[in-house]
Amino acid sequence: MGCGARRRRPPGRRRGQHRRRKMRRLTLICLLSICGCSGREAVREDYVFKPLEKPGESKAAPAVGADLDSSTPRTLDLLSAMRLAGAENLDIAIVETRLEARRAGTDAAFSKYLPDLRLGFTALHHNGLRQAADSQVADQPMRSFGAGPAVSLNLDPVEARFQHLRALQIEDAAEHQARRTKAETVVHSAILYLELVRASGLVVVAGEAVERSQAQVKLQEGAAELQAELGVELARARAELSRDHEALLAASGGLRQAGINLATWLRLPPEVPLIPEARDIEPLTLVRAEREVADLLDAALAASPDLAEMRALGRAAEEMKNAATWGPWTPDIFAAGSFGAYGGGPGGDSGSGFYEHGDRSDFAAGLSWTLRGMGLGDRARVRRARAEALEAGLQAARTRDRVSAEVVRGWTRSKNLLGRIEATRKGIEAAEETLKLVEARFEAGDAIQLEVLEAIRAVAAARAALIDTTVSYNQTQHLLHYRVRGGSWRQSSR
Repeated sequence: MGCGARRRRPPGRRRGQHRRRKMRRLTLICLLSICGCSGREAVREDYVFKPLEKPGESKAAPAVGADLDSSTPRTLDLLSAMRLAGAENLDIAIVETRLEARRAGTDAAFSKYLPDLRLGFTALHHNGLRQAADSQVADQPMRSFGAGPAVSLNLDPVEARFQHLRALQIEDAAEHQARRTKAETVVHSAILYLELVRASGLVVVAGEAVERSQAQVKLQEGAAELQAELGVELARARAELSRDHEALLAASGGLRQAGINLATWLRLPPEVPLIPEARDIEPLTLVRAEREVADLLDAALAASPDLAEMRALGRAAEEMKNAATWGPWTPDIFAAGSFGAYGGGPGGDSGSGFYEHGDRSDFAAGLSWTLRGMGLGDRARVRRARAEALEAGLQAARTRDRVSAEVVRGWTRSKNLLGRIEATRKGIEAAEETLKLVEARFEAGDAIQLEVLEAIRAVAAARAALIDTTVSYNQTQHLLHYRVRGGSWRQSSR
């Protein structure tokens, strides 16, 4: 009998195949509903998050990271992963340390306005020639002592003023950098979590393909016992099963690797398997496609921590340019004062002590103008400050262009992926309907087994494409949402 000829199945076998077909169809419907293949995407433009948890303060950390058994898989949802990103993250700890150093630099710059205070004791013993008050030079040994507080001030008012303003701007830039790092840490955790979702969905698809291939192998094994010429179809079904097994193993390995990457980023034990929530594979719209790109650009440029950091560094460079410009025209201020006990007496062999002692006070003040390098150093300093200010402005312009390009790219990609999701859903419906018709024709003996395998493969490919497109859409939405909102995320109460 040719492989394309009609074959009649025994009634009992047809009823068993019909039941298995209904079970496979029910399983497919359940899995498609879990993977978000029906219904509309969730629109959460109010979805916000505040990644400002200090190390050890994450409420979600004990639920996932405490008392973990390395052999027990742990379920993790998207918001928990994003909250965990703010707990014990090394990048955040580093940027917080850097911010503290900048704050200390601001305090150090302000301290230049204040005088120095000294407390101490001085002693002098002199032998040899000395000029007296009457201009006579003679051998006049002497000794003296002094003790008490002294205050001195050496102030360059222009330098102190603009250095303090510069330090304030650098501190502001460090704060924007900290906001950016915290927000990017949360976004990166969302990206890694969605990679885990992608890998988990592909495992589900591969597992279902294995189950269907196993059903085909069992079906052909039973048919081959009755008709020996059906051995080629049995071999084909077994080959398809082997390929599906290999795809399942590859998908399982990808799931484990994605879990390790996420656990490492969240500083969880990497040996604990992480399983994502099934509902997180649904499309999540954070920025509506109906919004005008001009509005998104305005919001992104106003909220961008990158651009705010560059602007702060530009203002810091401007302060240094002002200091270099006005420094030579402003005098330095010197003031000193001391008060304390003082005593003295003749030195040499005849001196046996301090003949006179009592209180003493000294005060001094002065103004001075300085031309560094006869003015050449000041001119070079002005040129350097102007060049640094110009460079800071160019860096800010480049950052503005980069942020604008990322917003437009994310907005365009989101619209494209949203359309692809709808097209892929229709493709799944068509592939499922094709599989249903091919199975019916196969039951009636009007189709060969190769057509069934191809239809099964088409359904699996369509579902895998939907998972991949949905995850890519969610990742793009998170990146676009971060660019539009900047570092000013706030944690949702839901």
